[in-house]
Amino acid sequence: MFLMCALLLAVLPFTTPSYKVSVERDVVYAQAEGFWTHAPVGERGTVRRLLPQLARTRTLDLDMDIYLPEDDGDAPRPLLLMMHGGSFFIGNKEEKGQAGWCEYFASLGYVAVSINYRLGFRPTARDLAAAEDRALADADTALDYLLSDKELRIDPDHIFAAGTSAGAMTALRLAFRPDPGRPRIRAVGNFWGSLHDLSLLEQGSAAILSFQSPNDPVMPYGEGYPFRTKDRGLQVPSQWFSEVMYGTFAIYTRARELGLRAEHHVCPEPRHRLHIGDDGQFTDRFYEIRDRMAGFFAEEF
Repeated sequence: MFLMCALLLAVLPFTTPSYKVSVERDVVYAQAEGFWTHAPVGERGTVRRLLPQLARTRTLDLDMDIYLPEDDGDAPRPLLLMMHGGSFFIGNKEEKGQAGWCEYFASLGYVAVSINYRLGFRPTARDLAAAEDRALADADTALDYLLSDKELRIDPDHIFAAGTSAGAMTALRLAFRPDPGRPRIRAVGNFWGSLHDLSLLEQGSAAILSFQSPNDPVMPYGEGYPFRTKDRGLQVPSQWFSEVMYGTFAIYTRARELGLRAEHHVCPEPRHRLHIGDDGQFTDRFYEIRDRMAGFFAEEF
């Protein structure tokens, strides 16, 4: 089986690292009103420091890092748009996982982009929904910016989106937004993400690759509320500010019912972030997701 997979990848386009990579950092793609656009993950006291900033919005620069293959000729390039996780409250475009995946996909010949988007919300259902909508609007704006830059040579027929957690939710919403006039997203990398409404999948045709643990302590695997699992001693009352969510297995099941190309990988480790270990380094799962994503996307060419 391994040999067959290796032979298949050898003949699929954009699956072999072939190029050196350059990075254009902190490219501003828009300005918008919001609370903040990035915050460190895993640092003690981050949330406490951010709370005073919820008192008012301000004009923010929305920026991105663009990873480019060097000396790849003049043919059109596919695009990978990557969104970080962080519950729409923390996170940034330079996180190790997103940066690592972007670096790799640029070496395959993609324009790979990791974006910052507006973060922050007050603990009400209305404010959380608004934060989710802001993230989607920013991802859409970033896509427009990238497609308008002809020097990037992006092939508008081969656009892909991926993300972790909240970023995966944004990638899914971007791919299945009910707007036929928008560029088509051909496939989504959905890594421990979720949706509030499975009927959204009826609005598009994107293929979906998913990874998640059934024992994820943050996002539901099937149907449920975030931050609520049977084994947690403290039950966060997230139903006060979040609607029911449908995790990767529920999304996969509904996608297959609708005839969409979908692939789901069950990960037994009881973790939310599967690609980064407690030591801050890549896990084996990072590389598995990377290679599976490359092969899954290549089937769209």
